[in-house]
Amino acid sequence: SADFAAQLAQFSSVEQLIAMRTGIDQLVAASASAADAGAATGTTNLDPTNLVGKNVTVFGSQIQVDESQSPIEMDFRTIEEATSASVTITDANGNVRHREPLVVEGEDGLQSSLRPGDHVYRFDPAAQNLPPGVYAIEFTGTNAAGEDVTLLPMVRGQVTGAILAGEPSIRMGDRIFSVADVLEVSLPGSAPGTSVGAAFGGVQPTGGGQQVYRAQPAPAPVRSGA
Repeated sequence: SADFAAQLAQFSSVEQLIAMRTGIDQLVAASASAADAGAATGTTNLDPTNLVGKNVTVFGSQIQVDESQSPIEMDFRTIEEATSASVTITDANGNVRHREPLVVEGEDGLQSSLRPGDHVYRFDPAAQNLPPGVYAIEFTGTNAAGEDVTLLPMVRGQVTGAILAGEPSIRMGDRIFSVADVLEVSLPGSAPGTSVGAAFGGVQPTGGGQQVYRAQPAPAPVRSGA
């Protein structure tokens, strides 16, 4: 009877150890899942109301032409080298209002390929007869092998409002962007790249120097079906 009681105590200890091991494994798995989710959605926990009044950089494909048709500078990013690239601007009805190849000027003033890094596209709405409003902009490119190269447009500006219903979003003038697309937040008046915290979404500036892409003359707008 004494041996039987000792064996029961041992069985009880083993059961407790197994339960403890199972609990530890579940805790580790839950922590790993939370870390993966946080890395994939680095900005989903941002409160959009905290961004109002701050300068932000977001991945976005919208430009806004103001009443004065002021020149626009549009940042975009590429990871791979592109030997040819172009830009297309469409209005709210899907009509193509402007399309042109991107002219890349090297330091020697000669045309060169689009190197990896962050770049700037300069556009004059008045020269293209674009009235005030919001337009979609798309950058496309190919490499030396003729394969598509991803060019990501980036929008910089001050947050003028926050949208809480549905997917958390921010407003920049008449444009709306998801909080999940926010790359960087900076205080008003600070230099570009001076963020309030680390860049979000695991995306950091790629460097490589900025090149300027000048719009070529296009007296008449290009429309769909033309």
